Amino acid sequence: MTTYRWNTTDFATGYDGAADIVHPRYVEIQDEILRLLALDNDTGAIVVDLGGGSGKLMERILERWPKAQGVVVDQSEPFLAIAERRLARFGERARCVLARLQGERDWRVPGSVGVIVSMSAIHHLEPVEKSALYQRCFDLLAPGGVLLNGDEVRPGVDAEYLATLSKWADHMRREMAGGAIPAAFHGALEGWIERNVTRFGHPKKSGDDCHETIETQLGYFRAAGFESADCPWRADLWAILRGTKG
Repeated sequence: MTTYRWNTTDFATGYDGAADIVHPRYVEIQDEILRLLALDNDTGAIVVDLGGGSGKLMERILERWPKAQGVVVDQSEPFLAIAERRLARFGERARCVLARLQGERDWRVPGSVGVIVSMSAIHHLEPVEKSALYQRCFDLLAPGGVLLNGDEVRPGVDAEYLATLSKWADHMRREMAGGAIPAAFHGALEGWIERNVTRFGHPKKSGDDCHETIETQLGYFRAAGFESADCPWRADLWAILRGTKG
């Protein structure tokens, strides 16, 4: 875990402080996930956030549904330390679990899980790892449960894909030059630009930005057993992928 680039305090605090600047659709995706959630206000639904980082999305969910319980799963100890502080006011309604999404480890979720959400995390998994994770999500969800993955996806055509990546890279450069992003996080963004734009087309490994198309990932959903799989929202490099268990 020491080699994981997000497992540093500087990266975690830098992203937590500037996520909505680094990620131009950050708040919009969270808004859409909240809109798409169909939780019963009168029951204590269990919501799992995979790769939930510093707990910002879970905080909004627990505020919106006062009886819901939340579990944030992430492999970064610094991120989870921030999440634990952010979610402490919810008491026993919120829990954090240190685990890799690529691993087989039990996420120790008690009770029946009604919703699994994720945002900007699952794209770091290789294709076989994504497929296996979606299968674990299906197995964990109760009948009628929903998976909502708000994540980075790639167009099918390389030229369009590179243009979309370059547009985001230009946004990052502008915000860094303007001082809106903490200097401690500049190295992370410069590394992203190097891996995804400068070295476009080079092989990717688990932990990199292993972008896949919407259609490919919805195929993983269907193969896992989700009765319905669709994309209710998309913009630029981002989309929300939804799977519903029958």
